[in-house]
Amino acid sequence: MTNTDQSFDHLDIINAVLGLAYNFESYPNHLFKAGYKLSRIEPIIGVPDSINPDILFMSENMGLFAECKGGKFKIGSNLSRYDSIQVRHLIEKGIDIPSENLELDVGIFGRDNLIHLKEKLTRKGIDYPQVILDKTVEQIHGRSFKDPKLNDLFSEPVEIKSKAPLILKFTDSSPVKRIAPFIFTTLMSRSITGRNKFKVRNLTEEVMDDIWDNLDKNVQNTLVEKVRAILRQCKRKQLSNYLKNSEDVWSISITDHWKSRKKFSDDCNRFIHELDQKELFDFI
Repeated sequence: MTNTDQSFDHLDIINAVLGLAYNFESYPNHLFKAGYKLSRIEPIIGVPDSINPDILFMSENMGLFAECKGGKFKIGSNLSRYDSIQVRHLIEKGIDIPSENLELDVGIFGRDNLIHLKEKLTRKGIDYPQVILDKTVEQIHGRSFKDPKLNDLFSEPVEIKSKAPLILKFTDSSPVKRIAPFIFTTLMSRSITGRNKFKVRNLTEEVMDDIWDNLDKNVQNTLVEKVRAILRQCKRKQLSNYLKNSEDVWSISITDHWKSRKKFSDDCNRFIHELDQKELFDFI
């Protein structure tokens, strides 16, 4: 989901919220403590007008939609329509439901931009709990969560002692220079381990790692097309000596020698550098 009103990087906020559902030693784990697990990232839910939440978490009897806000001015269309989502819509979407009596709730997460959004949300009659993730994590505005465990956990500020974990590496709106290094690392790994042939979907899944199965199918398909476009661009330019394809079957060929691997790395860096130069030229 593209967020055009970004004072803070939308992906960084998504990762900051995702981290709350894991048990990392140096990062707050409020959702993990309350029994929540990641269910789906960016599901498109087909109510009369489709709704596209950022994240859906599940506990044994609660579903929590997380809206990740990075801007100071726009609140988007989702927040006024969550009340129309029923559990049956999740079942129709193919999302596993832990309980027939599942109760749904919404939380708004962001940085200190939430301070600026408060009045806009109030004017729209939106009072979902609003949680700030800056130097600390705590609820600062809105009504209580429906889950008493979350109320207890978010009621007091907890210091954030480390950067948000990199769980979701990129999205369909991420620039090529952010995506490409992950692709290059995976290509190198495939070459070293002798897994030279691949389809783009398999490569994309490997690049995204464990989070892949939690991505909505539409997101998966979009990322596959994004990776395919980058591979084609690489093949036309600096990586033409390494990449070949016949339809959707690709191969990577890097000679098994440290000098060849270094040359591949240098060519990858040159590809990214030329992207930076092109962006600068386009800007001028």
